[in-house]
This record gives sequence, C-alpha cells and structure tokens, in this order.
Amino acid sequence: MRTKPLSAKDKQLLVDNFAIYSELPISLREKCDKRIMWFRSRKKFIFYGQVDKKEELKLLLSASAILMTLGLKDYKMRQSLLRIIVYPSKYYSRINRRHHLGEYNPGFKTAIFSADTIWEGFRISDDNLNLALHEFAHALSFQMIRKSSWESRKFRVGLKKIKELFLREGYAQKLADSNYFREYGMTNLQEFFSVAVENYAETPQKFLADFPELYGIIQKMLGFDFQIIPKQFSGELAVES
Repeated sequence: MRTKPLSAKDKQLLVDNFAIYSELPISLREKCDKRIMWFRSRKKFIFYGQVDKKEELKLLLSASAILMTLGLKDYKMRQSLLRIIVYPSKYYSRINRRHHLGEYNPGFKTAIFSADTIWEGFRISDDNLNLALHEFAHALSFQMIRKSSWESRKFRVGLKKIKELFLREGYAQKLADSNYFREYGMTNLQEFFSVAVENYAETPQKFLADFPELYGIIQKMLGFDFQIIPKQFSGELAVES
C-alpha cells in the first residue's frame, strides 16, 4: 500500500496543534513525517455518524500516536492497535453498557474516540487533557507488556518503578495533594500511566519541576523528552530502523 505524503496543509495543521513539531530538528521531523504517513495509511479508521473533518482527524490522531512513540523503535503497535473508531460525540458502549468519550479495547485491538473531545484536547494545549494521547498510551502499554524486545523490557521496568513510587510512604498522597494529575489517574497503574503521558506531553516543564523522579521514569519508558531535545538525542533518533 502506497503511503500518502504529507501536504503543506497537513504540515501546517501539525504545527498548529503540536508545539513540539516545529521544534524538531529537520532529520527528526522527517522521521516523524514518515511514521505519520505510515500510521495514517496502515491503521483502519472507521467513522460513525456525522463526523466532520475526517482527514484532519486522521492526521491528528496519527501524529499523536507517532509523537508519543518517536523515541521507540516499535511505533507500529501491530499487536495492540488495528483499528480506530471515531464517533461525533459521546457514544454508548455496548460492552460496558455506559456512555464514553473514548476508550481502548485490547480484545478488539481498537481505540475509540469522540471527535468533539479530540478537538477539545487540542484546543487547550496545556490543560493535561488529551483524549488521543490517553487512549494511545493504553495501546502502547498493552503492546509493550506482551513483547520481549529490549525496549519492551525497559518499558515494563518503568511501570514497576512507578508502582514502587506509589508504595513509597507519602508519595501517592503527594500526587493527590498536588492536583496536577487528575483524580482518574489514581484508578490503577495503567490509568495513571496514560494520564501521566498527557501531562508529560502538554506541560513537561511543570512535570519535571514538581515530580522529577517520575518524569525521568516516563522519559526512559518513551525514549523521548517532550521538554528538551538534546543534540546527541536528536541524532540518535534520526536513524530509522
């Protein structure tokens, strides 16, 4: 299947919605573009109801997944994500028998979104609420837990370290008292990781300042720093596997 190249309009949409995109070194941006093109063309996008701006949503969702995994070799998530379903707004899940704004279903290897919530996540870029990042973080975690590669093992070590932080006396209370991570993240380890990825991408400076140890763990898990792109790091990431 031929991949559709990114147009000038596509790239402008990325600049408008991802502050970090324009900051990427040229070589790394080319790698990012190539991966976005692959993701957009290989994942099955399904739209239900009257969803506007389908092509724009395809691009934004693809870019969300790719920027989150830009520091990883395994960005394709073949074992955890086959299809992406988009509804116009809040939808009813027959599986859970309740309404959702978005969800990830590992059994069907499907991420499901409400379009209006996706747009809201990009409209406010620093509120640490981004549905696209949240659900793709679930898909990434599901992928990494089941693989045996070196970076998968490194990812699982990160999850273990996050769990150890929670068990450290006073740490969970510190997280709760800060009001920096939304309460839903305290549901379980997987939910906290997905919530933390939203914060990591949207407000990295505050994350690093307030919770440096946790920030460092997430950085190692993803292999990419949303706050700073070191020169040696950009050169390393520019080599496509």
